[in-house]
Amino acid sequence: MAFEIELKFIHINQVLLREKLSALGGLCKGRHLERNVVFDTPLREMKSADKLLRLRAKQWKDKEEAVLTLKLPPEGDVPADVKIYDERETKVESFDGTYGILEGLGYEGAFRYDKMREEWIFENVEICLDELSFDTVVELEGSRDDIFAVAATLSLPLEQSSTATYHDLHRAYRERENLAPQDSFYFTDEECQQLLKTL
Repeated sequence: MAFEIELKFIHINQVLLREKLSALGGLCKGRHLERNVVFDTPLREMKSADKLLRLRAKQWKDKEEAVLTLKLPPEGDVPADVKIYDERETKVESFDGTYGILEGLGYEGAFRYDKMREEWIFENVEICLDELSFDTVVELEGSRDDIFAVAATLSLPLEQSSTATYHDLHRAYRERENLAPQDSFYFTDEECQQLLKTL
């Protein structure tokens, strides 16, 4: 069991941020494509309980990996200025095989989402530069104190911070654009092929 503590920043110039991280000695771990499926029961009991069961496929230029994650709401009082989950995660051998097991247990793929992620490490914080089908987001993950210290060092404005999930951000985007509600957001197969060429 481990607690995931994170904070997102919206409308950040990722080119300038990348330059700043490089100048300050940040370590870039590379880019990869993530394709995610969120599972739930037919009655959406996981969502109602604020739980997340996710199967993720990660693809780098030279390797692939599948990860199964369960996120649970933490017990007790938690700070409201960061996003905290009790996160339980493990690598699995087969994305398709694990998908079949979850279906066999009565879960179904409720929705899917993709992102291109570039990972950095700086001052004990994992910094993710994420490209989504509808926006770009910077996500900081680490201890609460380290997150705010790094945000200050990188001049990330707190007024542009958010504890929303990517699904919340997507929902807000569709509302702003007067688009019909839709849970999934992903790249087309053609867009994925183009993104993979940039790795």
